Amino acid sequence: MTVKIGINGATIPSADLITGIHVARAAGFSFYEPRTPRLLEFDTAKGHQQARTAISDEGIGWLPINGLENVFAASLDEIQQAAHDVCSLAERFGISQIIVVPGATSRRISPAEAQDTLATLKSIASSYGVDLLYEFIGFPHHAFSSLRQAREVTVASNLPLVLDTFHLAASGTSGEDIQQMGVGEIGLIHLSDALVGDRPISEISDADRVLTGEGQLPLNDYLRALAAIGYDGPVSVEVFHPKYEKIAPGKGAREALRSACQALDSVGLVSSQSEGSFA
Repeated sequence: MTVKIGINGATIPSADLITGIHVARAAGFSFYEPRTPRLLEFDTAKGHQQARTAISDEGIGWLPINGLENVFAASLDEIQQAAHDVCSLAERFGISQIIVVPGATSRRISPAEAQDTLATLKSIASSYGVDLLYEFIGFPHHAFSSLRQAREVTVASNLPLVLDTFHLAASGTSGEDIQQMGVGEIGLIHLSDALVGDRPISEISDADRVLTGEGQLPLNDYLRALAAIGYDGPVSVEVFHPKYEKIAPGKGAREALRSACQALDSVGLVSSQSEGSFA
């Protein structure tokens, strides 16, 4: 198996969109995963062309925009308008996929209601030539916060899942749970470790997310499970610890690729990048 690795813009937070694309390719990444605020900074005809040219010249691919948030927490009218806004943004930059993210909500969302909402959003996305993925969020009080619940919704809705190692850990998901999945259910892996310390793992937050090998999450369990089911799709390094704001983007990207390759290689998810590309 050979996976290809991308980098999420959050991992190199001081880089703007164009710098991020160039830095990602120079480090050896195959994909760049843009953040919506960075896209909005370049949301002009000139900016669209700059981004498209940078992607083309570098021979690097886009990963989805993680930009359709709070899908089951907002009203249907609000989320429909957000879908039009984000899908049109993707269309202008030539990005073909968007990640749908459920929000925290105090009311119970039934699978049937979720499927109806997702069907509406898929229809909107299709009108812009955009496909949707659904990210499993393992925080308590978020809709469908167990992998079993998320799968029930996404399989019925025919949406690929984004599995995030941080959220797998936060939800108490096991490697065995992942091995019950069909590989076709998964569209993208978000890869990060996290600083846990003496806290219950349920108390970790996005700000605790660090590069693989720097934290205490059971990453090998998850990566071995992905290897066991034959996963060979994209992997994107996505961390949010404030310390990365102080690291130059080029250095941060090289370290992100090095640590990701080590983790993936160690379990047989052999990365397509070679260590020589970021030495």
